[in-house]
Amino acid sequence: MQYFVRMGALDGFTDLLDQMGVDPFALMARVDLLPAQSKDPDLMIPYLKVANLLEFTAQELNQPCIGARISRFQGLSSVGLLGAFMAQQPTIGLALSCAGRFAAMHAQGVELKLNRLTPEECELTTQLKINAHQQYPQLAFLSLGLLERIVAEMAGNLWRPHRVCLRQRLKPLACQALEEILGCKVESGCHSDSLVFASSLLETKPHQPADLLERIIKKQFQQSQMSQTDPRRLIRHAINVLLPTGDCSKESIAASLDMHPKKLERLLAKQGSTYRQLLDETRKGIALRTLESSTMPMLTLALNLGYADFSAFSRSFKRWTGLPPSAYLKIRQAPG
Repeated sequence: MQYFVRMGALDGFTDLLDQMGVDPFALMARVDLLPAQSKDPDLMIPYLKVANLLEFTAQELNQPCIGARISRFQGLSSVGLLGAFMAQQPTIGLALSCAGRFAAMHAQGVELKLNRLTPEECELTTQLKINAHQQYPQLAFLSLGLLERIVAEMAGNLWRPHRVCLRQRLKPLACQALEEILGCKVESGCHSDSLVFASSLLETKPHQPADLLERIIKKQFQQSQMSQTDPRRLIRHAINVLLPTGDCSKESIAASLDMHPKKLERLLAKQGSTYRQLLDETRKGIALRTLESSTMPMLTLALNLGYADFSAFSRSFKRWTGLPPSAYLKIRQAPG
């Protein structure tokens, strides 16, 4: 099965290689990734290309921990507005539960689980289906490094996990190199790839970095200030991200963009629109694109669009097109 991942998974790749005096796009070209693709963090690309790029780069540059080094450039903003959504949860435990439920929005075939080891310790495990046979160690280093940076941003950057555990068996010198990069103990040959940290952290309120939204918008739209971005485009992007979470109310969208719901409505009113209209337009666009280019089950599509059940989605679809989804699909698939 082919898995896909957001281009945002390579956040920091070009920055690190630029610092090293290496052309990142020449390396990306070796796995058929184009420079233009790097400008869209939400673009879904084959996960295999990312895995191969990391392994090729590690060998080409003699950098056996390149995945971990790239992760030092990453954090909440690397997963887009999902990162802002996580930082707004009441506790870090709930934020990590959100990450577990919606990990596939960032990378397909990824499972995150939060387990209590003892009353004092818990572990956040990550399982990458594409790395089932441990053939892509750089991908494991990058994924665990990203998780460490995400938790650190919410906990305060002085926080450190008790240890990082890897299924991959590493030589002592490799473990030492990883420890220097990640800033904590690294154990290899473990039962899972995981972060182990104090259970008490789960009950604390996430820290919300002051510049988080600005960083997300800069990466998404190649601009530095929200005032420079078309509000409809920005709000539509937030709707796209939060629809599958089931929490796509006007209030949640406004909170993810760090504004009051009334301000959101005022911005849309200046554009001759309302939140309900934009939500409806966004759902319609996603539904039509998905039915024309994907084999996704229609119930899954309905749930991803934030509908409570298929019948509610079907009513909206008939209002958009004059046809129920099944009839529309038959016409689209009919020969000629």
